[in-house]
Amino acid sequence: MKEITDGVFIETEYLGCNIGCVVTEKGPVLIDAPTLPHEVSDLRNELRRLSPLDIAYLVYTHGHFDHLIGGAHLTGRTIAHRGAADEIAYLKENLPAEVSRYVPDIYQQYKEAFDNAEIALPQVVFDRELKLCMGDRTLVLFYAGGHSADSLAVYLPEERVLFVGDNVVSGMPLVTPNSLFGEWIDFLHRVEVMEVDIIVPGHGPVCGMETVTNTRLYFAAMRDRVSSLIGAGATREEVVSETGLTACLPVPTEETVRQQVASTVAAMYEQVMKGMLSV
Repeated sequence: MKEITDGVFIETEYLGCNIGCVVTEKGPVLIDAPTLPHEVSDLRNELRRLSPLDIAYLVYTHGHFDHLIGGAHLTGRTIAHRGAADEIAYLKENLPAEVSRYVPDIYQQYKEAFDNAEIALPQVVFDRELKLCMGDRTLVLFYAGGHSADSLAVYLPEERVLFVGDNVVSGMPLVTPNSLFGEWIDFLHRVEVMEVDIIVPGHGPVCGMETVTNTRLYFAAMRDRVSSLIGAGATREEVVSETGLTACLPVPTEETVRQQVASTVAAMYEQVMKGMLSV
């Protein structure tokens, strides 16, 4: 794990999401979990190096499988937003089907691991905000929404570090199934005025406020374009074909990226049409 500031570590090289670790005098607080068994084993070894204490808590930033599969093999002291409880319970019974649905190639490559994985249900849930007072450190967990209806962020005010889950990713396209774009833009606005120096995204390298701003501008520009086309009488298909990437988030223009952008535009179209997303 790489230390990004005193006592705060991240791991960005595992198969799934980024993993955070905040070392406290009451034990490490983990943010999200590895995906594969050998990654869990590697993380345990790292934690023994960082602290003699057991894991105090594991925080799930949201209920998507790439953020929580290995949690059951780390600790039962898990925290999530209240909205994640049902989704995690569903994954507990349907994990192989969900992994094969979204990432079939990865599922086939690690089929045995996914078929035998256990899922740790959240032990503590909250709605708006939860403070973890860990002696020498305070972690503020708060509802974020956006990427998913159960997304949360983890703020270390003294260290000026913010873990944002998949509401920000670095160096790759944003994944937006079941996202709420109005909440997403509002969350990014909120982050921009916080006292934060280091942003830990859900995936990709650590970044700064510029990436937060660019993500907001990306969605705002897409929203404005979609709204304008709808106002001009464009059909759903025309809106999707005429709205694409902007310069705010430069990523490789691969076919998979074009498909993800088209999916985002289609979802945004639906939310504008339903009055969920206004300019």
